[in-house]
Amino acid sequence: MVAAARSEAETIAKDGEVGVHIWTDASGARLVITTEGDLVRVVTPTFYAAPGAVMSEPQAVDGGLVLAELVNDQDEVFTEIACQLEELALLGSAEPPIEAPVSVVVLGNTVHVTGRADGVPPGLVFEPTGAYAASTDATAHLTGVVLAVEERSVSRTGQGFTAARVQTDGFQVTLCVPVGEPRLAPGDVLEIDGYVVASIPSLR
Repeated sequence: MVAAARSEAETIAKDGEVGVHIWTDASGARLVITTEGDLVRVVTPTFYAAPGAVMSEPQAVDGGLVLAELVNDQDEVFTEIACQLEELALLGSAEPPIEAPVSVVVLGNTVHVTGRADGVPPGLVFEPTGAYAASTDATAHLTGVVLAVEERSVSRTGQGFTAARVQTDGFQVTLCVPVGEPRLAPGDVLEIDGYVVASIPSLR
C-alpha cells in the first residue's frame, strides 16, 4: 500500500535525500510519507478536510511536533494545539508571522457518544495532552457536537471509515474513525481522545 501510494504521491518538499510526499485517495484518506533516498522513514495517516480554524505562529519542536495557537477573527487566542503538520518541512522557509486557515483532523483512539444536543452546548473543551506533558505524541482530549457525517471507503483497499465534522471549543475538526466505532449521527455529543494532524494549505 505505502509503495503504491509513494509512486502516486505529490512531493511537497525536498532537501537533499529527504523528501516529503502526500498521497490523497479519492475518499479523502491521506498518507504523508517522509523518505530518505529510496527508504520510507515515516508514514502519517490523515484526511483531506476543509479548514475549520485559524492557526497563529506555529513552531516546530522536538519529536516532529508543531505547537501553535488557534485564534478567532478578532485575533483572540481560544486554545493551544499540539499536532503533526503536513507541511512541517515548509515551515522554516515561510515568511513570518504565519497566521492562516488550518484544517484539523483527529484520528480517534477512543470515542464515546455521551448524549444529544439541541444546538451547540456550552462548555466544550479542546485540551492538548501530549506535548504539554513532555511527550512526543500529538494527542488531544476534546468534547464536541457532530455537525455532519460521511461514510467513506479507501478505493485501493476497500477499508471503510467515518469522517465526521465536529464542533469543539471555538472551531471545527474532522474526526476519523473506523465505520461503526462508534456509529455517529448529527447532533451526537462526543468525548474524544485522539491523534491530531493539521494542514495549512497556504504553506505549499
